[in-house]
Amino acid sequence: MQRVPTSAILSAIFAFGLWGIVPVYWKQLGNLGWDIAMAHRVIWTLLATLLMLLWQGQTRTWWREMSQPAVLRTHALSAALLGVNWGVFIWGAQHGRILECSLGYFLNPLLNVFIGCVLLGERLNRWQKASIALVGLGVGIQVIVVGRPPWIALLLAFSFGFYGLVRRRSTQGSLAGLATESLIALPVALLFLGLTSAQGQPVFGSGSTHDVLLIMGLGLVTALPLLGFANAARKLPFSLLGLLQFIAPSGQFIVGAFVYHEALSPISLVAFACIWGAVGLFCSHLLLLHSRTRGQPQS
Repeated sequence: MQRVPTSAILSAIFAFGLWGIVPVYWKQLGNLGWDIAMAHRVIWTLLATLLMLLWQGQTRTWWREMSQPAVLRTHALSAALLGVNWGVFIWGAQHGRILECSLGYFLNPLLNVFIGCVLLGERLNRWQKASIALVGLGVGIQVIVVGRPPWIALLLAFSFGFYGLVRRRSTQGSLAGLATESLIALPVALLFLGLTSAQGQPVFGSGSTHDVLLIMGLGLVTALPLLGFANAARKLPFSLLGLLQFIAPSGQFIVGAFVYHEALSPISLVAFACIWGAVGLFCSHLLLLHSRTRGQPQS
């Protein structure tokens, strides 16, 4: 039986933990606006990923891969999906919708199962069917009570789910792929900031040291958890990684409910309870698979 590396578990906790508290970062950039913050994120993420690729000695390989038309087409689509995900999340974090953002990332793993069933021909077991049914119930309660679908949560879940599906077609790793996507989005980000500045609107917030340092830190905030996740994904069993990923939406829920005191009505709590029930079934199934795998003799 292979021992799970402690460093890999710590890498996953670091990655998902940072993603769990990242709404606080976006709140600190609230005076910047979600659109300017997102444009800066593209620029500083590209700089951070290129420096990391240079440090790892992978820049030539990255450039050679990126020059392939098929890779560019794949990452043009993944960049668009990632842009939707980033934009919706930043807007939600800055406009008091962190709880709904957390709902999206609770939904995401379950949506991935559904995508696998519909688009990849994978079969659902009874645990997965029950989980998806509970998700449908939770979303239905939101629609009935609020009068509209939880569009932020659904956009986040679907954009990230399909982003993962598109990225499966790429030969690039997580860091190289993010660098390619950032490079593709760079002209749009620069054009937007240029037009915004030409209209007399500040693009570095108040210009204070606080704002400038936060803006410059966007690349590290984006790339560092990705490196932690990539390290964990290579070394951890999929079932354990699937369990740990719920640290991120749990952290976002805590930040939204207890740090920024976003409203959570009793009926909304019932909807969340349905989602948490689905997550519980999902995690129980992963634990069962993990225990069976560990119990098998090694060849």
